Amino acid sequence: MRKIRVNRDVILNHEYSLRQEYLLTNGNGGYSSSSILDCHRRKHHGLLVLPYGKGGKLFNLLSKLEVSIKAGKNLLHLSTNKFPGVYYPTGHQYIDHFEMEYFPVTVYRIGELLVAKSIIMPFRSNTVLVKYELLEGDTSVILRAMPFLAFREVNSIVRENIALRQRTYFEENGFKIAPYEGMPELYLQTSRRSVFFPSPIWWSNFEYMKDYNRGYDYQEDLFSPGVFEVRLRPGQAVIFRASIDPLPLRITQKWTREVKRLEQLHLKFKNEPEPLATLKTHASDYIIEYSREQKGLVAGYHWFQEWGRDTMIALPGLTMACGELSTAMAILERYARFENNGLLPNIIDPEGNHAYNSVDTSLLFFWAIQQFLHYGGSIEKVQKSLLKTMLSIVTAYLESRVPEAGLGEDGLLYAGNKHTQLTWMDAMVNGIPVTPRNGAPVEINALWYNALKFLLNEFGDYLDTSLSGILNEQVDRFEESFIDRFWNSAKGCLYDIYRPEGGDPSIRPNQLFALGLPYSCISTDKALLVLETVAQHLVTPFGLRTLSPEDPRYNADYRGDPGRRDHAYHQGTIWPWLTGIYVDALLAFREDKKRVKIEVLDRFKNLWETHLEQYGVFHISEIFNPNRPHTAKGCIAQAWSMGELIRALDKLQKL
Repeated sequence: MRKIRVNRDVILNHEYSLRQEYLLTNGNGGYSSSSILDCHRRKHHGLLVLPYGKGGKLFNLLSKLEVSIKAGKNLLHLSTNKFPGVYYPTGHQYIDHFEMEYFPVTVYRIGELLVAKSIIMPFRSNTVLVKYELLEGDTSVILRAMPFLAFREVNSIVRENIALRQRTYFEENGFKIAPYEGMPELYLQTSRRSVFFPSPIWWSNFEYMKDYNRGYDYQEDLFSPGVFEVRLRPGQAVIFRASIDPLPLRITQKWTREVKRLEQLHLKFKNEPEPLATLKTHASDYIIEYSREQKGLVAGYHWFQEWGRDTMIALPGLTMACGELSTAMAILERYARFENNGLLPNIIDPEGNHAYNSVDTSLLFFWAIQQFLHYGGSIEKVQKSLLKTMLSIVTAYLESRVPEAGLGEDGLLYAGNKHTQLTWMDAMVNGIPVTPRNGAPVEINALWYNALKFLLNEFGDYLDTSLSGILNEQVDRFEESFIDRFWNSAKGCLYDIYRPEGGDPSIRPNQLFALGLPYSCISTDKALLVLETVAQHLVTPFGLRTLSPEDPRYNADYRGDPGRRDHAYHQGTIWPWLTGIYVDALLAFREDKKRVKIEVLDRFKNLWETHLEQYGVFHISEIFNPNRPHTAKGCIAQAWSMGELIRALDKLQKL
């Protein structure tokens, strides 16, 4: 398992260190995250961010602890914040180093004093623990901590207001507070004797510069109910506990138990080579355990929640490749229960208002099941739990019951209109699709063919004769039409979309699905031409571009407000998750598999040799700018980026 250490000279380089963000998760969908300086860069940064209420929305409850050390007559601030025109305080100047293996640890050196701060988020607990330890010193000190509360939905900001209830209620070594009607109580306590001085105050205009750059509200006021004071002698430590749950056991025991769990998690993958050991260890950060039977995946941190398409793509790498077949099956069974007229939800809503706005999620469901069997899952379990849903999906297409999608006489699957975005390239600005993909998208048709062949070849014995005949007829019709409709001889690749008026010649990565899925109907000679074209136009050290740089619509500038970013989102921007299907395609059609392994490990090595330590520590980001230096953008930790990189590397490792 990888361990990183960032030394003082790098810490003081704000341009670098403020881009590095840590992430801790609790298995309930909650998280704790900030920059390694503990200077918030986003409104999504916070010590305790949790889902709450029937809607399952994320709420930033405790933003941070403002900590200082009183040594003699000196008061030394360890925190760092950005305010208009100034950083205050500037505690980062005392940081000796930051390191992370199991959890983030920041070590401060102040003269003769050496202080370590550590943060963990106990599993399946709505809690964060922050530990301060006086490692070295020639005398005792008083540690002072001001908790700053946000208590707002994670995508919003809060301003000073009279609605907040400032009163605190005594708890052993701390207090509880219920700032707003309809929101949870927050408990703040210490592991050793401390004194809490109620002294309510608002601090104004914390600035989150990442949000400023992204065109969002970026200034916020935070409320502190008072100040903790606790005396520490050299060698002593204090743990601050923040939770929406009453204290279940001693805080130190809670810390020890979680550290032991993390150690065991790391040992599980100790025999894996790097970077697989690190990636697999952090795969569980995306898993939500609602109960033993109910599980899901977070699509990305900090602002995505459960997305069906992302789940189906990420699931094999994040669960199956990590030996968690039961978790994978629980998630597949959960989605199967939501099937409706051939579709699975793209967004699961806790209140039942699911969004069925993707045509690929239900077809990716078949691919995820194929991966489940590939990793040793039971075909009997699939037949018992999932076959009914698979048949329901296919039957809905055959009976023309799928909204906004249907089969043509040529056997191809057509979807959407000029106003809809039903594939993964779904960005819209002012209600207008940026990348219109209505018609017969190439990856949707590859997934449809793969689903039909999978049903016939693996579950033919469970199908009645009539249905088998219809499916075989659909397969034959598809095979007769596919190359005729999709082959672009001028560019040596596949059209991205087929429409009766002609094919879309955009060179995009979607065509790789026609090569890399378990069942394909493209010839080897044409497949090799596709791979050559893709390598020339789309492959970069961090994944695949979404559009050729030679295309006049190519947009290399992913930045600015939401509209400007959405115009670039699928018009060239690099997506790391596409490395998975690219590796599948290479291994399917290139004869020298060992050579493929060498080339892939060399081509994409920057993803794990440098990127794992430069953005979301130990995670793979959502996207990258398509031109050098390929700056990481979007979510710091994206489920399908992690999942597909794990799956691809795991596949190569076994060659």
